[in-house]
Amino acid sequence: MTADLGELVASTKFSTINKLGAYAYKNTLVETVVKPHDPTCELAILKKLQDPGSPFVIELVSSKISQGVITLGFPYYKQNMYEYMRGQYQKRRWNPYLLATQEQSSPQLSNRLDANLAVEYFRQLACALAYIHSKKVIHRDIKLQNVMIDTDAPNGTPRLVLIDFGISYDLDNPQEPADAKITDVSTSIYKAPELLFSVKNYTYAVDIWALLVLISQLLQSSSMSGKYVPAFVEDGSEGTHLGSDIRLISSIFEQLGTPTLQQWPEVRDYGSPAFAGMFGTSGDGRYILDQPKPRCFDVCMRLFPKLEELSEQKRTTVIECLLKMMPFESSQRATASELVDLLTERQT
Repeated sequence: MTADLGELVASTKFSTINKLGAYAYKNTLVETVVKPHDPTCELAILKKLQDPGSPFVIELVSSKISQGVITLGFPYYKQNMYEYMRGQYQKRRWNPYLLATQEQSSPQLSNRLDANLAVEYFRQLACALAYIHSKKVIHRDIKLQNVMIDTDAPNGTPRLVLIDFGISYDLDNPQEPADAKITDVSTSIYKAPELLFSVKNYTYAVDIWALLVLISQLLQSSSMSGKYVPAFVEDGSEGTHLGSDIRLISSIFEQLGTPTLQQWPEVRDYGSPAFAGMFGTSGDGRYILDQPKPRCFDVCMRLFPKLEELSEQKRTTVIECLLKMMPFESSQRATASELVDLLTERQT
């Protein structure tokens, strides 16, 4: 199989990716796949997304089912956003005005990504989500590794392309009951809070939360290691590669505060009792939605430090978008279309 399709460039638990000329081929043996992975559903979703298609969603150029193997053909892109962002972190220039001890204690790597370009990437990914959501598809695995970057785009601005619909959910052709969806979806730090408390009737909003985490990775200013790309939350996987959901939700609450149970009705009515059991029902008084506007602004500046590099008007717009993505109650999060409107109408 790999000999016919060229060079093996990547492999996952269930699939291999081969490069042949200008195309990449994803090969999945159907009988080995475990839910929520579903290559048959993935093929159907990809076909659905081609009409009319989006420049920010991967193009399906061919497909074949033979001897129990589903082969999907796509344009080949050399680099994903995780690899790209690792390349943006570089050693800080030596500062002769700092003492040696200060140099050693300061973060080792600085994020050189232009903040204005980060906002453009934000807009492109919001467009990608707005498109797939309009087609009634929840991606369920938004992360840097599932975004390719086309640096040869005609206008000179790199173009982002959303890939990998292997665990996506199609509301028009549901592979799981709408009120009993699999919650073991998304990856490590990108998991939405409702998934962490077993809410099974989740919506498109899980993609919005994952996008929030991804954008936070573009807007960090520094990192202690070139081995990972930091975000505004963490689950422990940076150092041990064994992240935990408990550490992740604790990190989320540490950064954004803990809501009351009444402020989180989907967890109260449909989720695990673990929230009340572990964190109580009265909140901690720090929940981001309860804070005055200046406090919210300060929190965003702390959690997304590269915002300070933007013009005041653009910074205000981006912060407004970020705050609209932060509610733990998913019905209160902005839609992708709302984000696109904000990021497009107010661009300067």
